[in-house]
Amino acid sequence: MKELVAFKCKKCGRVAYPARVRCLTCRGREFETIEAQGLAKLLTFTESANLPLGIDERRRMLGIVEFENKVKAMGWLKVAHPRLGMKLKPSWQPVRVINEEPVYGLTLEAA
Repeated sequence: MKELVAFKCKKCGRVAYPARVRCLTCRGREFETIEAQGLAKLLTFTESANLPLGIDERRRMLGIVEFENKVKAMGWLKVAHPRLGMKLKPSWQPVRVINEEPVYGLTLEAA
């Protein structure tokens, strides 16, 4: 998988994805980069029926997951019957097309 890079506050250790100017916990401004590692655990999910241009589907499941090293991210949930807490395998795949160019993003499938 292409690396999903998160940012860890050097002052308090809070992990943020995507990048922020200041830490939401301590307002620190110094971060180190860390990669999301391992399988992801499904924390919550929703089905969106209001999709942007470049997505040819009527509905798409989106999930928020937490990786083994506490990185949290949102991605396309490619699972027929999602369950909270289920383990998912992350990958980096095209998620839509803009100006005839594929746009890549986080996709999540059953592990």
